[in-house]
Amino acid sequence: MTVNLDFSIIDNNWKNLLPDHKKVIINAIEQVFDELKQFKNKNYEISILLSNNKYIKELNFNYRSKDKATNVLSFPMINHDSHDHENILGDIVISIEKILSESKEENIEVYKYLSKISIHGTLHLLGYDHIKDKDYNKMNKLEEKIINKIL
Repeated sequence: MTVNLDFSIIDNNWKNLLPDHKKVIINAIEQVFDELKQFKNKNYEISILLSNNKYIKELNFNYRSKDKATNVLSFPMINHDSHDHENILGDIVISIEKILSESKEENIEVYKYLSKISIHGTLHLLGYDHIKDKDYNKMNKLEEKIINKIL
């Protein structure tokens, strides 16, 4: 099983402020697939867009009608009716400004927080959500289990 990650950057602060961002994101996503055995037998593709608050706010408004920046957005490509592109999981968009500000607010080391957000976005691509309390608890427990493996 391999996960092919395609990175795009629209804010060069990623390179300047978080020079190890790719390594951290790759490791976090690989840990998700190590933990979730049901996804081990295939190769997957995920596109990662490293953004800023302005761009992610536009996406959040256009796709979720929420007029605010967020830390991560996931756009799953899984279509359960078709197997044409089942190895393409979708897109994850992460805002550097949110990663920096929220890690500081929550007093979490910035790369640990980036790992947590990468795990969260990947779980959304795999069909997990947190709309209902029971789903939130299940997803949160899984996130914590994976992040603790990284540390």
